[in-house]
Formats: sequence, structure tokens, C-alpha cells
Amino acid sequence: MRSFSLYIGFLLVLNHIGHAQTPLSLEDCYRQAEMHSPLAAQTRLIQEATDLQIKILSSSYVPQSRFNGQATWQSDVTSLPIKLPNFEISPPPKDQYKLTLDVTQTIWDGGVIQKQKSMALATQQAEQQKVAVDLYQIREQVSNLFFGALFAERQLRNFEILQKELRAKLTKTQASVQNGIAIRSNILSLEARLLEIDQQLLETQKRRIAALEGLSLLTGTAIDTTTQLVGTRVETQNFRSADAQSADAASLTSEIVRPELRLFDAQKQTLAVNEQVIKAKNAPKLSAFATGGYGRPGLNFLATNFQTYFIGGVQLQIPLTHWYTKSQGMEIRQLRANQQRVERQRESFLLATQVRLTNQRREVERLQALVESDRKLIDIRSTIRKASESQLDNGIITASDYLTEVNNEDTARQNQILHEVQLLQAQNNLRLTTGN
Repeated sequence: MRSFSLYIGFLLVLNHIGHAQTPLSLEDCYRQAEMHSPLAAQTRLIQEATDLQIKILSSSYVPQSRFNGQATWQSDVTSLPIKLPNFEISPPPKDQYKLTLDVTQTIWDGGVIQKQKSMALATQQAEQQKVAVDLYQIREQVSNLFFGALFAERQLRNFEILQKELRAKLTKTQASVQNGIAIRSNILSLEARLLEIDQQLLETQKRRIAALEGLSLLTGTAIDTTTQLVGTRVETQNFRSADAQSADAASLTSEIVRPELRLFDAQKQTLAVNEQVIKAKNAPKLSAFATGGYGRPGLNFLATNFQTYFIGGVQLQIPLTHWYTKSQGMEIRQLRANQQRVERQRESFLLATQVRLTNQRREVERLQALVESDRKLIDIRSTIRKASESQLDNGIITASDYLTEVNNEDTARQNQILHEVQLLQAQNNLRLTTGN
């Protein structure tokens, strides 16, 4: 029984370790958020609607049939105003009845059905691309929450290291006070700073939990403090010249492939296909028709009995209205004006994106410089703090003087954490803006 309990305990420990190291990258969050978003279902629904529309259009090639029934009474009927000897021509009855089955088969529709199919597919592409644009906007929300959680996580790590160092120093100072080497106020100063760190830890933990809960809602997955955020490292380890950084950023943003650009292209394509539909509607059309009927009178309108009859033939239709009303030309000009408007929107979007990219490149360069400066500043602050620590141990300075240098070093480390996370987010924003 004891062995079984140990075995179960061992499995639980392994499960906890595995759960505590659950990796989660920013790309994973993007993918899960897009899959979880209600917008994702629209792509499938748009596809289903288009498939049904194309099936409906294809049914137009099938012979179109219609059953008709009619019963009428009229105040007068056709009669012959002559009389022949020994021969009487009876007029048809005033009550007339007719049942017909009409069948029409399209031979040539001017390409209307095919163009309407192309229009349905072009509209589908535009609508699906609009969904893709909306889904892409979710990435910015995910990014803010992800880097917010990452910043809090790194702050917590730094606070815990600082807390461990101060507790060790407090223990050492307490021993010095007991030996009469140090004064008691040094203990109080250290304890006060530890309490402040506890407050900062609590606040940071709450911020981290809030960010992770937001990620959980957006991605639809369980994300908590045991989740390990991975794939987040400052790409430029050493700060280089501004020209070199600008060249790297330019190569990264040499091609903008945002989904908005594909949406503009899809909208222009839809307008182009719509122009073809307008032309096809005004093209000549040829069809065959047949009508079978039963009624009184039949084709012989003078007959007084019920008869069956049949009519068949071909029909040619040539629309002429658009020639003298110029309606086709005006519709096409309207479509082309809309195409130009879409193109202007595309140019405006590209210009705004280029401006944004320029600012983001400068921001990346600024943060890279700050990160490099932070590293040098931390080295200096760490050296000063170690010297003051030795002075505190020897009773040369008070704990307050020592904590001043500790706080200076901590501020430098906090700034480094902030600037590194900001740099990671700025580099990621650069990719989001380009669509890469």
C-alpha cells in the first residue's frame, strides 16, 4: 500500500511538472484566438452560401417548366357576320378553360449565368477577405495581453531575486545587531523595504493574472500562471549603428502583405466581374420553348369542344433599350469610378502603413539603444551596490544608505525589463504592420 501511494505521488509530481512547464508562444495565441473567434465560423458560412448560389444558378441550364390553369367568362366571343345556306357556324362558348404545360430551354443566354457564377465567387473572395481583415485585428489585442503578461512575469522574477537578497541581508544584519556591531534601525529599514517588495509582488501578480485571463478569453484555452510564455527573446543582442538597424528594418518591411491589400484587390475584382455581368445581360439571347395544352377552345378558336394542342419553337431576344438610354455605358462608368475609389483607398492605406512603419522602425532603434544602455548602467549600479554592501557589513554606512544603492540597481533592472519587453513588442508590431 505504501509503494502504491508513493507511485501515485510520483505520477502527480510528474503531472505537476509537466503542467507547470506548459509552453505557449505568441504565434500559438494568434492561431488559437483566430480559431476561437466567432468570426472564424463566417468563412465556412460564406463558402456554403456561395456553393448554394452556384447550384441555383446552374439549375438555370435545366429546362424550365411551368403548369398553368385558367378558367374565364367573357362578355363576347369571335363570330362570323355571314350566313351560308344549309351551314351554320356556331360561335365558341363564352366560358373558356385552359390547362397548359410550358417548357423553356435556354440555348444561349449571352453568358449571363456564367458571369453570375463568377460574380458569386468574386463576392465570396471579398467577403472572406473582409473576415480575414477582422480576424487580423484580433492579433493586436492578443499581443498587448501577451506582452503585458510577459512584462509582469519578468518583474516577478526580479522582485523574487531582490527579495531573496534582502532577506539574506536582513538575517546577517540581525546577527550584527545582536553582536553590537550594527544599530537596530538598520533592521527596520530592511524590513520596511521587504514589505514594499511584498506589495509590489502582489500588485504585479494581479496584473499578470488579469492579462492571462484576458488571453484565456480570446484564445478559448486554459492559460494560468503555470503557463510558460516562450519564443520571446530580444533579437538584437548587441546594439549596432542606426544605419545597420535601419537596413535590417527595411529588409524586414520591404514587402507589405497585409490582408487589407488582398481585400482591396478582391473588391476591385468584384467590380470588374460586375461589369461583365452588365454586358452579358444586354447581349442577345436564344431559347427554345414548347407548350402542351388542353382546353376549350384549343388552337381552333371556333371549336366548341375540349381539345389537346401543342406549340413549339425558338425565341430570339435582342435588348435594345440600353442603346438609346445609354444605361449600360452609365453603369459601367459607375463601376469604374468605384474601382478608382477602391484604388485610392488602397493607396491611402499603403501611405498610412508606411508612415506607421517609419515610426515603428525608429521606436525599435530607440529601444535597442536603451536596452544596451540599461546593461551598462546595471553593471555600474551593481558594482556600487556591492561596495555599499561591504560598507554596511563594516558599519561604515547605514542600511538606508545601502538601500538607496539597492533601489538604484533595482530601478535600472526594472527599466531594462521594461525596455526589453517594449522592444519585443515593437519588433512584433513591425511584423504585424507589414503582415509578415
